[in-house]
Amino acid sequence: VTSSSMAILSLPSFRQRTPVPSCSSLNALSPSLMDPIVQHPAIPALSKIRPRSRLKEEHKYLFDGTNRTNNDSLCLFDELALVACSTGVVCRKELLETYAAATFIHAKFPHMKRMADLAAGHGLLSWFLLVLDHYDNNNNSTTTRNNKQPPRTIVCVDRRMPQSADVIASAMIDRFPELEPRWCFVQSDLSAVEPHPSCLLISVHACGTLTDYLIEMAIGTTEGRNTLSGGSPLAIVPCCHTVKERMGYRPHRLSGMDAQEVSALVQERKKKQKHLKHEAVADVVDEVRCRTLRNAGYEVEEVMLPEAFTGRNRLLLGEAISVGTGTDKAVGRSNHKDHHFFQRHPNLPFIRIPLADDDESIAQCHAVSGREMKQTEKQLSPSLVMSFWLTDTADVNSSDNNSVPTLEALQALADQCCGEMETEEIQCSVEVLGDVKVQCTTRRRSQFYRFTYKKSKGADLSAAHVSCTTAKRMHTVIRERVGVKFGGLLQ
Repeated sequence: VTSSSMAILSLPSFRQRTPVPSCSSLNALSPSLMDPIVQHPAIPALSKIRPRSRLKEEHKYLFDGTNRTNNDSLCLFDELALVACSTGVVCRKELLETYAAATFIHAKFPHMKRMADLAAGHGLLSWFLLVLDHYDNNNNSTTTRNNKQPPRTIVCVDRRMPQSADVIASAMIDRFPELEPRWCFVQSDLSAVEPHPSCLLISVHACGTLTDYLIEMAIGTTEGRNTLSGGSPLAIVPCCHTVKERMGYRPHRLSGMDAQEVSALVQERKKKQKHLKHEAVADVVDEVRCRTLRNAGYEVEEVMLPEAFTGRNRLLLGEAISVGTGTDKAVGRSNHKDHHFFQRHPNLPFIRIPLADDDESIAQCHAVSGREMKQTEKQLSPSLVMSFWLTDTADVNSSDNNSVPTLEALQALADQCCGEMETEEIQCSVEVLGDVKVQCTTRRRSQFYRFTYKKSKGADLSAAHVSCTTAKRMHTVIRERVGVKFGGLLQ
């Protein structure tokens, strides 16, 4: 353990930590909020069903209202459970943990009318949050409030929209038809998401380092974003904790720690919690995440979902209350320690997913949602590859035509070529493709770049897409221009 981390080793664990002080917008949640559901007559019967077994029509009798009381939240839980049973795609564990998470999130952020369910899976969490808001706004309040505020809208984002998402959406719309225009599902990489303080970022069981990525997105420090320009509220249930660097784990710089220090802290905690070694990893990693958020100016609260519903039951709730400056230790510290880890470069986003709570952004999300848009993306963006030899020095401004191309130089050259096209509305996006390759015999290094061709901004996407023939013709023009500028380094 390094001397710089000794003070951090003395931090109390989550179960020893005193409650985080609350502010006016983050009133402390009571664990008793889930008591009606924990005490639901169906819970003993559900406990006999395997956690990942799907609820079906035969289970509807458990929620038919025979033992229903006048408790509003109990009535609503039964209604949602009946819809889940009718789909045949929701497992017992998911119903309980999702409803618990949605209940706490809704109670904590009743004022948030725009939400984004990131890595949404089939979107069950988003539907539950829509129903809770709808229920409150129609005098059937699950709380003591009667909001009568603008209705909540939610966008789900995931790389793939599973068939189960269609099934759940259809069942929910049949039962709550007024919710249909308030929900959409966008198939995209999260790199296309443009967070905004008016939108709550939510995710249940964000696996591994995905939680860290979402935290970076919320506070505005993901690669390519302005540092500390975010401030988006967030609610995340982390999952699959790891401190392994080869798995991509790197603590945020605002935590004031690096991966080695976090790993040392985990080992120290394991010695104290010998019978709970797995929980020690989760406790430490989430402590570091909370530390990051607090240093970014967030108020953070931890809520434990009922353990009977899920073992990964920590819900982290954060809301920006100031612009964080971090600690002296955090600012200026590098997490890399001169180590470079390979990370997969995602495709450049074909679309934009603005999350601001305004009509234009909401309309944009609906415009790029659905399966049809995903197929359009595949058609509209053919891509081709160029590779270059790398030398030990790079000077793109040199008159020597053997200078090493940079990503910026290639992008500028592609933009220039596309701008000279008078009849075609085409733009070209250049990205690094994979890591540096090393030839086994000569040890000479090379780098691949992907050139993606698509309709330029403002072009009619309903018009004919960029054909492969057009893309190849444009690629030939760019390649010739690249050959003139970078000469012998073009493979």
